[in-house]
Amino acid sequence: MAPVNEETAGPLSEESTEAVEGIDVTIADETFRILVEWIGLDKDSSADRETIDREALRLQGLTEVAAQPLERQASEQWSQSNPGKTPTYFDVVRAKETAWRAAREMVLSQELYSQVTPQIVAQIDQLAQEADSEIDAEQTRAREAHDPDRWKSLNVAPRPIAGKIVHRVWLEKPAWFRQLAKALVAQRIEDDQRVPMTALDPIADELAEMIEKEIRLNPPKDPNVPF
Repeated sequence: MAPVNEETAGPLSEESTEAVEGIDVTIADETFRILVEWIGLDKDSSADRETIDREALRLQGLTEVAAQPLERQASEQWSQSNPGKTPTYFDVVRAKETAWRAAREMVLSQELYSQVTPQIVAQIDQLAQEADSEIDAEQTRAREAHDPDRWKSLNVAPRPIAGKIVHRVWLEKPAWFRQLAKALVAQRIEDDQRVPMTALDPIADELAEMIEKEIRLNPPKDPNVPF
């Protein structure tokens, strides 16, 4: 028996959510995550979203079927452990929930997670390594060329010390300001230029003005989001 329907049915479309009463949120969310992050479906494609929806509904049905014998088994075990007693409402609910979780775990493992083969994992790892290598190479080229504006595109290797300085000097600033500030401070460290140590350091206002100017010229969609 499926859990009570949630108002937020994960990534399923509204049509699919309405089509199946009691859609399991975990099944919906995990199906979306695996098929998008690992299998490569496009969450913005209508056709791929329909594929995700159908797969979630298929897994929901398999879970409902698998939960039935597990529920009966749990009921039999309870009766054996409590001879002559009648299970309370909470005993029944607990048995149903336990059976559902076990069935869901089994179905997701066999039908969904198994789609992420070792070959897919290796391929994604390789792509991630190639992307990291390209980012490192681009940052190196910009550093060696002494590009004074590379901080504006965050094309600077991150430095933990830069994060600490920004936290100390501009803690109250919005997230996007702090992200640019980290890049600017890291760049200045690479170029052996002065960086502020406290908010009272005169150069802190100078750098803040540079960052504010860049934000005015290229405003982010949301200044409170650091990417």
